[in-house]
Amino acid sequence: MNLLIKNELTKLKRLKMVYVILVVSFLPFLINTAGMLMMSGEMDAGKYYYFVFNQYAILFPTLVFIFTGFFFYTEFQNRTTLNWISYPFHNFSLMGSKMIAAFILLLGTAILNHVIHLVTLWVLFRTEIQLMTVVTHFFTSFLFSFLILLIIPVAALLVFMTRNILSVVIAGVAFIFVTTILLGADFSIIFPFSFAYRLSIQFFDSSMGYGRTQLELWGSAIFFAYIATSLLGLYKYSQKTRMS
Repeated sequence: MNLLIKNELTKLKRLKMVYVILVVSFLPFLINTAGMLMMSGEMDAGKYYYFVFNQYAILFPTLVFIFTGFFFYTEFQNRTTLNWISYPFHNFSLMGSKMIAAFILLLGTAILNHVIHLVTLWVLFRTEIQLMTVVTHFFTSFLFSFLILLIIPVAALLVFMTRNILSVVIAGVAFIFVTTILLGADFSIIFPFSFAYRLSIQFFDSSMGYGRTQLELWGSAIFFAYIATSLLGLYKYSQKTRMS
């Protein structure tokens, strides 16, 4: 498995899409930092962190979905899935290695994003914010990114079901609107992206989380049901003798 993951990471180095995702992921930071500097002191530390996090939380899930879809779709585009049957590995292992490689790359991108954001926050507002608060903010951002990356199998399954990158792009963009619509309601637990947002943001502002532990437990169950169902679907698909 380690060999497969290394091979997939090597493939990622050659994809220009990697650099596109890296640059686009920094847009919330760049836009809000520039806006804050132009406001000449009208922004405080809490607002600055929240504005960047809020826009990042809407954008990042879409980037994860589209990038994962693109990464898997290249296998169909290059018709390399036809060769999978000849490899001395189970098809599910090949799928898993691609998902893990995408997870590693996107997690690295997320951590870089959060570190730069919070170092900037500390430099600009160090006289009014405690270091422990910055650490808590990092946990909030990291938890959100980590939860979102667990949804990678959903995007992978959609690619294998449709074999169409456009369907993944449309789904990724549509999720922005779904997340925004559901965000303030308790039934947002049914949608993984809005659930991850509410579960994470409570460490920044407890009033923005779910008011009851029961909701968090149900949301967690539904969240992991998405992942388990997607992995099961990918495993069933991997059992096909011919993948094209």
